Amino acid sequence: MTPKMTTYAVLLRGINLGKRRIPMPELKALAVDLGYQGVSTYIASGNLILSTDRAPEKVAAELDRAVADRYGFDVDCAVRSAAELSAVVEHNPFPDGDPKQVTVGFADGPIDSAASDRLAALATPDERFRIDGSEVYVDFAGGLARSRLATQLGKAVGRPLTARNIRTVQKLCELAGG
Repeated sequence: MTPKMTTYAVLLRGINLGKRRIPMPELKALAVDLGYQGVSTYIASGNLILSTDRAPEKVAAELDRAVADRYGFDVDCAVRSAAELSAVVEHNPFPDGDPKQVTVGFADGPIDSAASDRLAALATPDERFRIDGSEVYVDFAGGLARSRLATQLGKAVGRPLTARNIRTVQKLCELAGG
């Protein structure tokens, strides 16, 4: 019996910021070299769409290791299936927010309840947030550039986190077939 293929979005943290540069054609080629199928990228911030019969944890570990081996820096990968991305879009608690300012932070596992107090301590009165399992939604209504919460989001959550605005998440969901 042939193993079932699942389409995933893989979100690599911190790609193409500072010296952590990977051209998207090279990232795509790296995933193809690892044996993934249907590989594509979306915008130059470390977003991969791929299909595989491997578990999401294995996908994350393989890509983390391959990027470290080839490019000399560590990344954290958040891996979500099309169905999981669809749920993220559906559960957006801030549909009234500016889609460029509503951000979803993807963690590598469930976010503990104590993170809510740490987020609240950093948030300005116009910044709203909600934790939902392994995701944290933030409406940076005052803009990301001046936000202390934006710069400290991963630290406040207490685990590796990669963030995308809701528009990007919607597009990745669409590309992954969700």
